[in-house]
Amino acid sequence: MTTAEPKSSPRQDRRKARTRARILDAAEEFFASADPESATIVRIAEAADVAIATVYQHFAGKDDLHLAVVERALEHNERHLLTVYGSALPVPLKLIDAAGAYLRFYLETPQLFRVVALRQGRVSEETADSPVAVIMAERVDRMTQALARVIEDGIGDGSVRPVLSLDTAHFLWGACNGVIGLALRPDRLKLDDPAMRAALTQGVEILLAGLLTEPRRDRDGQLAPELRERLRAALNT
Repeated sequence: MTTAEPKSSPRQDRRKARTRARILDAAEEFFASADPESATIVRIAEAADVAIATVYQHFAGKDDLHLAVVERALEHNERHLLTVYGSALPVPLKLIDAAGAYLRFYLETPQLFRVVALRQGRVSEETADSPVAVIMAERVDRMTQALARVIEDGIGDGSVRPVLSLDTAHFLWGACNGVIGLALRPDRLKLDDPAMRAALTQGVEILLAGLLTEPRRDRDGQLAPELRERLRAALNT
């Protein structure tokens, strides 16, 4: 007859969760840095102020820890966007607010943005079929598909011109990544925060003016004033 393992108390569970989160916070800083190879278990344990053995109690090793950091980043990104996509807002407002939500993802957690959008933090042995690469592809594809469905809803209700929804979603996601990523460049191409927001606002406005149907554009083909005002508010607050 085997003896059942003693159950942990809620207090122990909370303590374990706090320790795990502290380890992830420390690992995230290393993986999102310009030198992800510096993310050794020894350094992460030191930064988290825990014993090396404690790290291994929560994670099998560096690869497992890296996967957990990526998963947390993806979950954070999804929470920002799915809230918008699942709302009852009209499609034009969803598209505007999605751009604002993605910008907030970067502003609130730039380390996580680096991991998800710019793929900083890849370990050198990562391959196309590694767990991290697979989950990245699956989760990003899920978000792109969700955006494509929003665009299809707009086509259905007449607020969006007939376009290839998935191709358009890929472009919108890539364009936002590229512009926000300019704020993180280490060279002369780097944009400061106001310049990055201005470029993102102008780019999204141009895209929406071409994507949306009348009367969401004025007679000059520009984005309608009320939508332009909401866009500026979403990207500059």
